[in-house]
Amino acid sequence: MKFPKIAHVKKILKNKLTYLCLALLLVGLIVGLVIGYMLPRDFSDLTAPAEFHAGTADGKLINPLYECNTGQVYGQRQLSSLQSNINTYVNQITANNSVTSAAIYFRDLNNGKWFGINEHDDFAPSSLLKVPVMMAYYKQAEKDPSILSKKITYSQVPEGLIPQNFKTKNPIVLGQTYTVEQLIEKMIIASDNAALGLLEDNIDNRKIDQVTLDLGIITATSSTPDDFMDVSEYSTLFRVLYYSTYLNDQYSEKALELLSQAEFNQGLTALLPKDITIAHKFGEREVINVIHQLHDCGIIYYPNHPYLLCIMTKGPDFNDLTTTIQQISKKIYDNVVKTYH
Repeated sequence: MKFPKIAHVKKILKNKLTYLCLALLLVGLIVGLVIGYMLPRDFSDLTAPAEFHAGTADGKLINPLYECNTGQVYGQRQLSSLQSNINTYVNQITANNSVTSAAIYFRDLNNGKWFGINEHDDFAPSSLLKVPVMMAYYKQAEKDPSILSKKITYSQVPEGLIPQNFKTKNPIVLGQTYTVEQLIEKMIIASDNAALGLLEDNIDNRKIDQVTLDLGIITATSSTPDDFMDVSEYSTLFRVLYYSTYLNDQYSEKALELLSQAEFNQGLTALLPKDITIAHKFGEREVINVIHQLHDCGIIYYPNHPYLLCIMTKGPDFNDLTTTIQQISKKIYDNVVKTYH
């Protein structure tokens, strides 16, 4: 009995497989056409934009699921136009010397679109660095929540306590005992420098430095100049809190909740509607007869379209600096309303 040659068998099998694949493709096409014919003609649900209602649907201030919004978002032309308008304003105020310099970082937190103006210029972060201190304690609390219940007595004024131009409301009181959690609240909500001093004295400072090191932000040392941080770097702190990528959900939410209660209302929040949640932190540096600095950075929770805004300024008069921050914040807010309303 003769057997067909191996090559001949392979050829036959190959042809049969080809025919089988073509048949299956044809059947699939027919089935798809039939299903498509039977489906309703209204495709609105299929083309509706996927959108995460951050800070509104469930009252959360975090959005652990970074989601690219495919609905109405800032296009490059819109973003460039906004950047150009803000840049024109910055040039105007610096030209008349009411403000020496201003830096801005804006980011749409739904789709990641951003722009910066002088975003790599260095400033003195001052009280802005209270946020990493809070984060360092919360990082420890993830493993040992009891640290927040630890009691600390305010027995003496911390060495090198810096006076504040924007006074703290209801500062901590000498002789009183506070829990770490209470001191964190005072440090963030009231920007209390004495509370900051006590917290720094009761933690290994390497743990504070580790926060900025982990995030790739320059860490202050004894040899670091006053001006060493820019708006782009600092905004990272708010981004990791919003997306809950450094602290867990519980403590990211807790941090932003405290920041949303900040007493300082002369910057980002001043000209915005009172019902808009804003989680932010300000910083100031006052040097008599020298250029002052004022900054305000945070997240503005415009419904369904939260955005991050960080503004750092230098100038001879705090009144001009507050006005600058207020005006830039209002201009950007109005543009967001126009874009997403």
